Amino acid sequence: MTQATILFADIAGSTALYENIGDSQAENLINTILAALSGIVEEHNGLVIKTIGDEIMCQFSSSSEAIQAANQMHEYTEQVTFPEHKQKIAIRIGAHIGTIIRNQGDIFGDTVNVSARVASLARPGKTMISEQTYETLPNYLQQFCRNMIETYLKGKEQPINVYDVVWEQNDQLTRIAQIPLPSKTVSSFTLNYNDQKVKLTQGSIKIGRGSECDLVVEAPQASRFHCEIQLKGNKFILIDSSTNGTYISQNNVEILFNNETVPLHHSGIISLGQISNSNSEHLIKFLIEID
Repeated sequence: MTQATILFADIAGSTALYENIGDSQAENLINTILAALSGIVEEHNGLVIKTIGDEIMCQFSSSSEAIQAANQMHEYTEQVTFPEHKQKIAIRIGAHIGTIIRNQGDIFGDTVNVSARVASLARPGKTMISEQTYETLPNYLQQFCRNMIETYLKGKEQPINVYDVVWEQNDQLTRIAQIPLPSKTVSSFTLNYNDQKVKLTQGSIKIGRGSECDLVVEAPQASRFHCEIQLKGNKFILIDSSTNGTYISQNNVEILFNNETVPLHHSGIISLGQISNSNSEHLIKFLIEID
C-alpha cells in the first residue's frame, strides 16, 4: 500500500448549469473546467485518477502540493464566466491523507472514502481537509486553516476534526499560491498571431493595439494596452486590463475575463475584446511547453 493525499474537486450547481444554458453548452463548459483543473493538478505534481461526472479525483504525494493545487483551482474557477449567460462557477474541494490500494489504474480504501466525505462537507468555493492532512502541512500553510467542525463518518466509531482552508487572495495570502514547486517546470510560452510569433521564457509579454506592445493586435475591440502575460513561479498568467475583456477559448468553450488575472494551461485561443466568432482575423493561439 502507498501513502498519499487524495483530493476530490466537485463543480457545484452543475444541475442548475444544465438547466440555465442547455445540455450541450453545459457539458462543454464542464469538460473545459475539468480539463483546466486537471492541468492545475499536473502542474503541482499530482495525478488525476479519474473524472466522475462533474468532479475529479486526484492523488498527491505531498499534502502541501495538494493544498496549493486546491488554492489555484479556486482562483481559476472564481474568474470563470460563461460569456453569453454570465454563469459563475464554484467548486467544492476535500482532501485526506492516508494509505491507498491501487488496482488497474484506480485507487481504493478508507482514505478515498474519507476524502470523498470531507469534500461533501465543503460549501461551494471552499476547501475542507481532515485533521490528519492538517498535521502534515508546514507551518506557513497551517496558519491559513481553521478548525471548523467535528463530524462522524459512516462506519467509524470516533469523530474526526475537519479544517477549512482559507484560500481567498489578499496581500497576506497571495504567497500560498506563488510558492515555486521543485519539478515539472514550464519551458516556454509561444503566441502565434497571423505572421507574428512571440516566445516567452521569462519576464512578460504586453499585448494590445499600441505600437509599444510586444505583440501588436489591431482587433476592433482591443485596447491600446489590452493585457499582459507573465511568467510567475511555475506558471504563466494572463492579466487583463482592458475595457472589453479578454476571451480565452479551450475545448470549444470561451470564457470571459475582464480586469482579472487567470492562469493559462496547455494550449488555446485568445480573443481581444469580443467572442472569437466575431474576431476571426485577430485570434491569438498560445502553446505552453513543459519540461
